[in-house]
Amino acid sequence: MATAYETFQVLVESIMVSSKGWVDAVAIVSQDGSPVTFSANVDFNPEYIAAATAAIGGAATAVVELLNSKGYEKIDVQLKDKRYLLIRMYKDYYVICVTKPSPNLGFINLILEAFLSGKP
Repeated sequence: MATAYETFQVLVESIMVSSKGWVDAVAIVSQDGSPVTFSANVDFNPEYIAAATAAIGGAATAVVELLNSKGYEKIDVQLKDKRYLLIRMYKDYYVICVTKPSPNLGFINLILEAFLSGKP
């Protein structure tokens, strides 16, 4: 039986391959800010990214609670160089994607939905 790490590594690699080059990095991070696994075609520090993602997720959760909502599904941040930081919840973890500049966001969102929805 595959361990959680092996399953997450397969998930990360599957997203990278399926993105057809639109995604430069994918990581899975625990909510406490620990990196679980990642794959990157660019300079990528998983420890720093994990800690920053946990902070962003915590802040978003606090805002959502102030709005009396039950949670959020995704966070998309457009960077000044036209890349995107995409954060999705998957089970009790964050999945982070860093795109290439001016990506096909619709395609990337379809890939993420397909792999993270839990549907076959």
